[in-house]
Amino acid sequence: MDRYCPEPRVRMEKDLPPWKVHSTPLLGVCWIGNRFLAVGWHGLVLESQDGSHWDSVSIPTPLPLTSCTHGKNLLVVVGARQSIWVSKGDGTFQEVHGGRDQRGLWQVVHGHGRYLAVGMEGLALTSQDGYKWHLLNLGVEANLWGAAFGQGRFVVVGDRVILVSRDGIRFEKHPAPGILNAVTYAEGLWVAVGWGGLILTSQDGQTWKEQASWTWKGLFGVTYGRGTWVVVGEQGTVLASKDGQAWQRGQLEGKPFLTDVAWNGTHFVATGWGSSLYTSLDGFLWYPVHPGTGQNLFDLTYGQGGFVAVGHEGSQGVLLFSPNGLCWHLAARMPGWAMGVTWGKGRFVAVGERGLVALSTDGKRWQRIPHLPPKWLYGVAFGHNRFVAVGEVLLLSEDGLSWQSFPLPENHSLLGVTFGNGVFLAAGERGRLFASSDGLSWQTVLVGSTPWFKGLAYGNGRFVATGYGTVLVAQRGWDWEEVHAQHLPKYLPSVAYAEGRFALVGHPRPGNGVVAFSEDGHAWDDLHPLHTEPEAIAFGEGRWVVAGVCGTLLSGPSPR
Repeated sequence: MDRYCPEPRVRMEKDLPPWKVHSTPLLGVCWIGNRFLAVGWHGLVLESQDGSHWDSVSIPTPLPLTSCTHGKNLLVVVGARQSIWVSKGDGTFQEVHGGRDQRGLWQVVHGHGRYLAVGMEGLALTSQDGYKWHLLNLGVEANLWGAAFGQGRFVVVGDRVILVSRDGIRFEKHPAPGILNAVTYAEGLWVAVGWGGLILTSQDGQTWKEQASWTWKGLFGVTYGRGTWVVVGEQGTVLASKDGQAWQRGQLEGKPFLTDVAWNGTHFVATGWGSSLYTSLDGFLWYPVHPGTGQNLFDLTYGQGGFVAVGHEGSQGVLLFSPNGLCWHLAARMPGWAMGVTWGKGRFVAVGERGLVALSTDGKRWQRIPHLPPKWLYGVAFGHNRFVAVGEVLLLSEDGLSWQSFPLPENHSLLGVTFGNGVFLAAGERGRLFASSDGLSWQTVLVGSTPWFKGLAYGNGRFVATGYGTVLVAQRGWDWEEVHAQHLPKYLPSVAYAEGRFALVGHPRPGNGVVAFSEDGHAWDDLHPLHTEPEAIAFGEGRWVVAGVCGTLLSGPSPR
């Protein structure tokens, strides 16, 4: 893991403090003759000569980058909003195409003296030199996810469609039995892969035969090397075959969401969400260069020694540690999603699915606490010398090791909890907020119309609660005031207080979100756009840290 922690290079709006990207999905990987290139969200580009030691490459865009290829001594990278970047191999990139069209490009290939890029809703662009691109009318409206060149022809795959062309301009349309995400050609055989474990093979790119993959997982990348076909997909799925017909499961630790795979003549490299990077010599046995930061992250906190973020990859929970919020390490996997985490009494406590509770004194080594009620736990807080965990059950502990179960207030499931001003405050469904001085006896302090509350924080003599389209402030007892929040996204899952300011995160779910700051909890005019869906925010080591979907982790300075 120490072999991977490149210094992030980040692009955000020029008039706002910079938000640095420390982990984000890698969507594509390619071998460009002398090195691997991996591309992903937030304009992230990494390069490596051996697949083990990676460095960041600067492309000045915050947009997702999805695919890369090499031809005519030119490196081409494509991404969202039809963005196309080119480089002559000197480390600098030039944007040669882009627009306001929201349709993104998902794959670019080179062959027959021509570049071909395909994407959403039948989008296709072509270029002979990589600089001047022309729109193609393929006569389809299906999303096009993959493309390859071989046998003197281009093959494009997508949502229930396969397109074939000799010249890269005029395409024949063929039906496909499902959604295909990737295709490649080698040794006289085409292999296409897709959702539901779909694998198709063809000898000419036109007549296809479905092969048994023995999995229902989504498959997103395929390549060929050392006499072996290799396919990667969600939940750590790796399949390998010598003939494209009989497929075996590869061995890979964890359940990362893998997006693409490439071969350089000696090694395979697979990429995935949370900046996952894996390598293999034979396609069957895989080793983590960087195991990634999970599939989705739900909460994070700061305690003595660093930050802890929690979430999941596939069916497993992930617990991440960072001493500074910049360089993150996968500390532990758990049998169940991890949903909440806090710091207190010299230890971190994480909670989650089916009674999952784990404890660590340093954030690196974790102990799972057994024999707890098999109910979901969504949040945990520390105060009055005790931990309070909430969810489908209420648990209390003085040391994080021994827990007792108590009735939920009004039998309502609770989604979050915090401690401040000598009081625990818990948030739940159907607009409920509950308060307790000891974590045992609770009183209802709000019955609102909001579907749910989750984010809670105390500071500057007041509580702030955030939920679905609502921000509330209570400064005098439990006299809650609703804040003007029409300019904020609907989904507001987290709020924190530090350095004299509240900070919340929100997003439209799905869609890009924001970080918003407020000194009093009422005015949230200091907005910072993020090119991701944030789920949690915390402060420590002089910086704000944001965690979110697809294992994304960002950091930013405290605003003045």
